[in-house]
Amino acid sequence: MADAPNTLSDDLLRTLGHAPTEGQRRAIDAIERLMATGRERPTLVMKGYAGTGKTTLVGALVRVLAGRRSPLVLLAPTGRAAKVLEGYCERPASTIHRRIYRMDGHDEGLSFGVSTHRDEGTLFVVDEASMIGTGGGFGERDLLADLFAHVFSAPGCRLLLIGDPAQLPPVGSAESPALDVKVLRERYQLTAGPVELKDVVRQRSGSGILENATALRALLDADDRMPRFILGNADVVRIDGNGLQDELETAYARHGQEEVCVITRSNQRAYLYGQQVRARILGFEEELCPGDRLMVVKNDYFWAGRNGRPELIANGEQVEVLRVHGVEDRYGSRFCQVGIAWTSGDERREGEALVMLDVIALNAPALPFARQREIREAVLSEARPGSRGARLRVLKQDPFINSLQVKYAYAVTCHKAQGGQWRSVFVDQGYITTDMIDREYIRWLYTAVTRASERLYLLNFHPRFFEEE
Repeated sequence: MADAPNTLSDDLLRTLGHAPTEGQRRAIDAIERLMATGRERPTLVMKGYAGTGKTTLVGALVRVLAGRRSPLVLLAPTGRAAKVLEGYCERPASTIHRRIYRMDGHDEGLSFGVSTHRDEGTLFVVDEASMIGTGGGFGERDLLADLFAHVFSAPGCRLLLIGDPAQLPPVGSAESPALDVKVLRERYQLTAGPVELKDVVRQRSGSGILENATALRALLDADDRMPRFILGNADVVRIDGNGLQDELETAYARHGQEEVCVITRSNQRAYLYGQQVRARILGFEEELCPGDRLMVVKNDYFWAGRNGRPELIANGEQVEVLRVHGVEDRYGSRFCQVGIAWTSGDERREGEALVMLDVIALNAPALPFARQREIREAVLSEARPGSRGARLRVLKQDPFINSLQVKYAYAVTCHKAQGGQWRSVFVDQGYITTDMIDREYIRWLYTAVTRASERLYLLNFHPRFFEEE
């Protein structure tokens, strides 16, 4: 009599490579139930804190499904998060926006909609789901609703949402709706169930970064929320402003530009740190220079479409400056024509774009709506369109109205860093008083600390934040 084939759980346990924690065991059983169910819009929410083995388990799941030739799609909210997901799954991943939104070109410009697919029986794995809010889609559509519409547009598809409940929720939200099973069931009519990983995997227990992250997470439910960092491990370093340049130079020399990041609490401080890195580390003297790394801070589907096929360059994605042309003052703002490169899946694309320089130093996430409206009205006044159709064509085709909004990518706020991971991370908490240390602050600090994979620098933290040596 032939042996019974291995179950999905058997294959996952073998591929995992170590004895699972209790949480991983429960998650494996939940994944097997998800893959076997015949219910409508089946969804599993897998929550786990830093070091509890989420990434290890998902990497094992991807390898098992590849061996079984089961269809699989990997998604993440930002380009940086997609890159991290690719790294531990060793398989291409896409941003959610790029996968689910369809761009169509026509005489009046570009339009968009939620795309459908024909990948029957596919498992969609969405990492960093705590970042996904009910806004954030095109025209501030409900990104969660659009994601679900895309995923379940083909029969037999399943959804695995993965996230850390201790991280920051989406901007403007108290909690993360994508990790709330009740919200998924009642608002989006998903057949959703939860599983949570809480136990730290033994192999990770020697990490100072993880030790401090775990201590911070415990403070979320504590009466006394005063953080006290542990400095016994070489991967957690306390520095002040006097040592910053030397440590930044060392980190850049060791890891390169793309693996070092400064995380701070305001856009203004991020700009100042970015300027310091550009001038003192990279030797850049102009406002924009070839080799600069910029972060897009507003979804853009205009410039990629003008440089080949229609495509989204999403909020949070990075572009590299290849060429810098002249600066132009128009409509009360400054613009610069640049050559840029960006990554689309595994493909590097290049093209031209008009960048709004004013946004780089702005102490706000992006250009305020009122200022965008002023520019639109100034362009329309100059163009004097004769009909509603002509007005729409101007709005869709004018390069100044659709200028690319960017900031320097060397230093970012924690919300912009979320989903990403860098080998060296410098965390500057800014001005903090004792009465400002609340649950929201702890979530900010936990999110910032867990962006570091090899070395964490705690910059300008008061001595009261450290255990006595």
